[in-house]
Amino acid sequence: MNQPISGAPPIDQETLLYSIAFSMLPGMGEIHKNKLLQYYSTAKQIYALRKKGSVDWPLQEAEKELDFINKNEIACLTMGSINYPYRLAQIPDAPSVLYLQGSNAFQLPQLVSIIGTRQHTQQVHKVVQELMEGIQHLKMGVISGLALGVDGIAHASALQYQLPTWGVLAHGLDQIYPNAHRKLAKLMLAHGGLLTECRQNTITMPYQFPKRNRIVAGMSDATIVIESPIAGGSMITAKLASGYDREVFAAPGKIHDAKSKGCLWLIQNNIAQLYNDPIHLLEQMNWPQAPPRIQAPHTPSFLDPTAKDIYTYIQLNGPIHKDSLAQKMNLDYGSLASHLLSLELNGYIHLLAGNTYSCS
Repeated sequence: MNQPISGAPPIDQETLLYSIAFSMLPGMGEIHKNKLLQYYSTAKQIYALRKKGSVDWPLQEAEKELDFINKNEIACLTMGSINYPYRLAQIPDAPSVLYLQGSNAFQLPQLVSIIGTRQHTQQVHKVVQELMEGIQHLKMGVISGLALGVDGIAHASALQYQLPTWGVLAHGLDQIYPNAHRKLAKLMLAHGGLLTECRQNTITMPYQFPKRNRIVAGMSDATIVIESPIAGGSMITAKLASGYDREVFAAPGKIHDAKSKGCLWLIQNNIAQLYNDPIHLLEQMNWPQAPPRIQAPHTPSFLDPTAKDIYTYIQLNGPIHKDSLAQKMNLDYGSLASHLLSLELNGYIHLLAGNTYSCS
């Protein structure tokens, strides 16, 4: 599946091999790796310039991983390539390699991360639904961590509102955790996808979740914390997003509710803005508001067909002059005058100055 997005050059399997091996090198952090990639451009060049006696590159392990991703339609996104999420590439500790199953259409004008606690209140469903309704017109992407609780609600709600959504995993793409989200993950593959920096057979350890959270924070323009206690993964993600100079929002909740204490702390300490509603979010992000809803004209059912047509036309185009109405409706003046008088006497239209009509 390692095909580039439209306009990108073909991806060389050998280049991918060295990129994967480079990502596996022990004892070297992502910041150091990214500085090397900025200077030398590709992992293959870094390998060619390595010093004698330096650490051996795990090329055999990389070959196994490359074989696995090719067999399972998994894309390998390398730092510096056109396929790599450009927002994520801006953070200093971005992973040098990302594995993607699903769509790579995340280079959207707007991306938002929606996160929160696993043990949430029922209020979360309403807040997330209203948020999705408010951002649906932008067709923006939704990022989260596929965890139980708020993450899963965000992914499922995004699918419901036909918004693409990506889940960032703390393990390889040979498994899905939690098991309860297998069906959800499968649905996401058709309308978004799954992302991870972890290779196959990765044993999920506690330290990998904060590492995963930096991707959730770095992928998006804004992070919204729906509910969170003082301690938890959502708080880590929010602080990371703030450190990356991304906007952070937090829904306040009840002041005595432990599940809202984290959100209140983020607001109190100026890490997050208070999230009121989607309109406030769009205003703060300078994103386009939803266009006003145009209600379909209501036509009284008991009017005869010609009167209905006249009434509907005035609803949509009024105030309109009697002469223009006669011309547009292709009616003689006598018939038009009779229908206009009937509509006026029944209170459906008003006669204004200059023989113009408007609806009541």
